[in-house]
Amino acid sequence: MNDKKKVSMLLCTLLLLLIVLLTLLGVQLQQTIVGSMISKRQLENLKSSLTIAKDSTIGILCNGEKIPYDKENDLYYLPQIDSGRWLFEMKFSVPEDKMKVYWCEDPYWKDLERAIEEGHEFSFVVTDHEVLKTGKMVFTGLPMLKLEKLETLEEDYFFCEVTVLDPFHNDSGRYEVTYCYGYYDLRGKTSRIFPKQGWNLDLVNADGSPFKMEMLGLREDDDWKLNALYSDATKVKEMVCMELWNEIAETTQSPYDAGTDMEFFELVVNDEYNGLYGMMEQIDYKQLSLNKDEDVLYKGYSWPEEGDRYVEDFNARGNYCGQVIKPGNQEISKETWQPMIEYIKATNFDYEEETVSADALYAYIQEHMDLDNVLNIDLYIQALYASDNLYKNLYIAADRQNNGDYTLWKLPWDLNYTFGEDFLLEEDDRTIYNLEWAEEVMKDFMISEILLESENEEFARALNEKWQELRMGILSTGHVQEIAEKYRTELDSSGALSRDMKKWPESPHEDSLEEILEFHERRLAFLDGYYASFLNECR
Repeated sequence: MNDKKKVSMLLCTLLLLLIVLLTLLGVQLQQTIVGSMISKRQLENLKSSLTIAKDSTIGILCNGEKIPYDKENDLYYLPQIDSGRWLFEMKFSVPEDKMKVYWCEDPYWKDLERAIEEGHEFSFVVTDHEVLKTGKMVFTGLPMLKLEKLETLEEDYFFCEVTVLDPFHNDSGRYEVTYCYGYYDLRGKTSRIFPKQGWNLDLVNADGSPFKMEMLGLREDDDWKLNALYSDATKVKEMVCMELWNEIAETTQSPYDAGTDMEFFELVVNDEYNGLYGMMEQIDYKQLSLNKDEDVLYKGYSWPEEGDRYVEDFNARGNYCGQVIKPGNQEISKETWQPMIEYIKATNFDYEEETVSADALYAYIQEHMDLDNVLNIDLYIQALYASDNLYKNLYIAADRQNNGDYTLWKLPWDLNYTFGEDFLLEEDDRTIYNLEWAEEVMKDFMISEILLESENEEFARALNEKWQELRMGILSTGHVQEIAEKYRTELDSSGALSRDMKKWPESPHEDSLEEILEFHERRLAFLDGYYASFLNECR
C-alpha cells in the first residue's frame, strides 16, 4: 500500500471518527424516561442546518397508537400518572418510518408531577436529518376520550371512531388504548343553550352491534353521558352530590335507591380540545335492578305546566305532566302510566285541585311509596338546595306486582344547580348564586312540606330522626367539605381545570370551594331550627 493510499485511509478514518464524535455531541442524545433528548444548543444546530417543514402536522404515535391532538393550539395530549411510571414503556414514533422523535431538554422532566399540575407543554422534534418538524405535548392527570367524526347522519348526530386513553383505572399493568366506534349527539334540554355541549355516546362494533365496555372504571355498558360541567363554577358539585346520594343509598340496602356514578376526563372532538367533562352512567333498568317486563321507570323532563296532561289517551304516549316514560320491554299504555297518574293526583302536582288532602297523601305514601326513600330524597334536596330537582331531573322507579300494586322510589339526576346556585335565563352563563337562599325553604313539589304543614306528628317525628341521622353523618359540613376537596384536588393536580378555564373563559369558574361550603354550613344551621320547630308544634 503506497503512502498516498495510507494517507487517504487515515483521513477517512479521522473523518469517520469526527462524524461519530459530532453525532455524540450533536444529535446522539441522552436517554431519558421518554427516550432520546436534545439540548437547546443541539436544537438550534438542527434548525439552522435542516429544512423546517411548512406542514407541521406530525401525527405522533405512542406505542403505535394515535394521540389526541388539538389542531388550534398544535398540541398533543397524553394521560400520565405523575410518577412517570408509564413513560418507561412508551415508544414515540410517527407514521413515516425514517423520521425519529427527539425530546427537547426541559427542567420539568425532573418534576413530572408539577408539570402535569401546571399543564406544562413539553417540546419535541421529528426529523429524518433532512426535514425538521416541531411539536408540543401536555401530560394530563386525567383519562382522555377522543371522538373522530366519520359521518354526519343528522343534524347534531354523528358516527365516529372512539379512542379511550386511561392508565388510571387499569389492572393489567400496561398502558392500554381502547378503540371502537360510536354514535354521539347532543344531550340535555336547558344545557343545549351553553357554548360547551354535552353529548350522548353509544358505543358500537364495526358491524353496528352494541359494544359494551367498562369506561373509566365505571360499569360495563354501551350507553354513556358526557357531562360538559359548564354551569358549575367549581366543576365538582355534581360529583359531590352524586357521592352523597350514593352513600345514602348504601344505608337503605335497596337496589332501587342506587344513583349514578361519574368520572372526570378530558375530551377531544375532531382534533379540537373541548375541555373537562364527566363520564356518567345511566340511571336505567340495569342500574336499579328493575325488571324490564314488569317494572316501569319515569323521568321528570320538565315542570308540570310544561307537560301535556290534558290528553286522556295514554296508549303509546311518551309524556305526561312533565314526565317521560321508559317502559323497558313493555308497550306504552295507560297501565304502564298508571303508577305515575296516581302519584301526580295524590300529590296534586298537576294542580287540578286547589288543595291536597294531607291524610290521603300520607295514606298513599304508606301504600305505594317507600317512606325511607321519601324522607331521604326530600331532606337531601333541601340540604343541598337542589332547586332544579324538585320535580324535573328526578327519576321515579315503579316496582310493580302482578296484583296491580306498586311501590315508587325517587332518584336525583343532573345536580348542577345546587349549593346556592340556580338557573337564570338573563345571565350569560345562565347561573346565579345567592347566599340568602340558605335560609329559604323550597315548598313546591315537596311531599314533606305538605305533611309537615298538616301537623302530622308521626311523619314529623320520622323526618326529624332521619334529619339528625343525615345531618350528623353523610350531609354534615365536614363530610361534604372532605368530598369536595378530594375532587377539587384531583382537578387541580391534573391540570385539566386550568385548561378548561382557558378553553371556556365565559364559563363560570371559582378559584375555591368557599361559596358552596359557606352556603352549606348556613343551610344546615337553618334547617336544624326549621325541622325542630315542626316537631315541637306537633307535641
